[in-house]
Amino acid sequence: MTALLDKGCINTKTDTTVVPLSPARLLFTLLIPAPSPLNFLLVTPISTEDAFSRSVAAVGSDIMAQHSQPGIFRSRTGSEVRPTSSPYTLATRASSDGFWEWELSNGRVSYSSRWQAIAGLEAQDFAGTLEHWLNRTHPEDKPRLEAELKALAAGKSRNFHYEHRILYRDGSWRWVVARGIADHEQRLIGGSLTDYTERRTCDPLTGLPNRLFFFDRLERRLRAAEEKKEWNFAVISLNLERYRFLPESIGFEAADMLLVQVARRLTNAVNSSNLSHESLVARITDSEFSILLDGVERKLQALQIASAIQETLTQPFTLRKKKISIGAHLGVAMAGASYRSPEYLLRDADLAVFQARSDGRGKPVCFSLGMRERTLRQLQLESELRNAIETGELVLYYQPEVDLQSGRVISLEALVRWVHPERGLIPPSEFIPIAEETSLILPLGDWVLKEVCRQIVAWRATAAESIELRVSVNLSAKQFAQPDFIERVSGVLETSGVDAKAVSLEMTESSLMEDSDAALKTMQHLRRMGVGLHMDDFGTGYSSLNHLHRFPFDTLKIDRSFIQRVTSRKESQEIVSAIVHLAQSLKMNVVAEGIENADQLQWLQSLGCHFGQGYYFAKPLPASAISAIIASQAAGQDPVMLRFASASLPN
Repeated sequence: MTALLDKGCINTKTDTTVVPLSPARLLFTLLIPAPSPLNFLLVTPISTEDAFSRSVAAVGSDIMAQHSQPGIFRSRTGSEVRPTSSPYTLATRASSDGFWEWELSNGRVSYSSRWQAIAGLEAQDFAGTLEHWLNRTHPEDKPRLEAELKALAAGKSRNFHYEHRILYRDGSWRWVVARGIADHEQRLIGGSLTDYTERRTCDPLTGLPNRLFFFDRLERRLRAAEEKKEWNFAVISLNLERYRFLPESIGFEAADMLLVQVARRLTNAVNSSNLSHESLVARITDSEFSILLDGVERKLQALQIASAIQETLTQPFTLRKKKISIGAHLGVAMAGASYRSPEYLLRDADLAVFQARSDGRGKPVCFSLGMRERTLRQLQLESELRNAIETGELVLYYQPEVDLQSGRVISLEALVRWVHPERGLIPPSEFIPIAEETSLILPLGDWVLKEVCRQIVAWRATAAESIELRVSVNLSAKQFAQPDFIERVSGVLETSGVDAKAVSLEMTESSLMEDSDAALKTMQHLRRMGVGLHMDDFGTGYSSLNHLHRFPFDTLKIDRSFIQRVTSRKESQEIVSAIVHLAQSLKMNVVAEGIENADQLQWLQSLGCHFGQGYYFAKPLPASAISAIIASQAAGQDPVMLRFASASLPN
């Protein structure tokens, strides 16, 4: 076909005449076999084979549009001709499109049987007026359709192509594409109607219904509930955690494969819940899904189903022989008489998702009225946090890590604090989750690393030139998943002039779960640079030992929940003892977190645990207080006094 276009002509059967032109403009004249005198002329720019195919398809549709009755063509004189051997009569019957013709002289509009079927009406030819069409058109789409038709009738346009919704017999809205072309010599307008619903309402990647379909189904379900006064259904909103970072870390194709597997698991979970067949799963955005649970009577039942759905996503996904884990937040909204529109039900399900994220418990949450007020407060806090990062309202405090045998400070953990101009000191438990949810954690994390390096330079320029002091920085999973994370770290170190050995990065096991292979490569690169790697909250993850053997950590930080019970529960003593001896056998450092009294300290010392951290020694302190401690330690003063220093220092 392309070769023929390049030559500017096409030679076919004797009943088709082509006048050679340049490839940019092709005059394509179809002569309908005798006895029909119909000629159709199309002049259109064509530069590719695909464009040619579209033009031929348009020619076919436009010819079909001139049927006022099946098997009837109109000649240029307006007389009806019934070709006995025309291939277009059969093509009309075979086409999935509906056809219509508007006689401007009398306002009569003829609709083919297929047009009627697309509109959900009896599949037979029908003659009426434009109102037959317009009255079935969605109120939001009707003005535009009416304007297109009027412009065509008035000669202000030569053709039109418009997607709109048309009312089906079951009360649903079907998406259609209407095309039209005018012949003002004959005072005729004709065209086609194509059912576009499946392509418009189906997610092409997963095959699930999309937002349009879900919204329409939910709207009909609300109407039915209002009529019957039965509100036995619920909506679940589901957001995948950290999905936005996956395409860059595992590739776009693999990320798409993951979504397909997620869709399959969600569909299977809903199908196995023994609910009404009207229940469905839809993909709303890249990482958001909505689920209609039809047939649930109680909130507890909806939450149980939501928990089962969430459980199906906790198992790792296999992509190209690699294990990928991804979590999800689920919010549930129960239907009720107060909901008049799908928007409000979906809004409240989304608010429940927001609450589930904030809770951090990894469990579905059901919407309650108080969530709206809390969400507004959190949104306000998010806006203020964004401003705080830019205007310098954030400060770093440092909690010492102590050598349990000598009492000397050997390292510091940097902890961010927010000094709000009106509310004062806001605890990290209040704003860090918001930063994680909104990706503000990325600029926040960049600022923390830069500030730590700046402070290290300042300390070493004073009394700590000879002190080998390392500062650890907490790392979020989102930061660690950044494709350019290595470049970001090395860039800050190079710009500040700080040796990589002076900085350690603390991460939890969840940071490694998303893509363990990529995480391993990143960690190996960091170790080669000299950056320290600490596994934080060790013992709380489901595969701690596996990660300990696989990933190149140099330090373990035993979670405070074990340390707090070492003097009262034997099982905690055994766990801590096992961790300490395991780390020692692997030549790793161990830091016991959360030491709060002398009994805990003495027990850890007897065990041979070398390092500790906790309020027994010092609370998190501002940089000025740390400067004083470093100076006294450099002067050889008794480090035991560190425990009492925090009493007179700001928290």
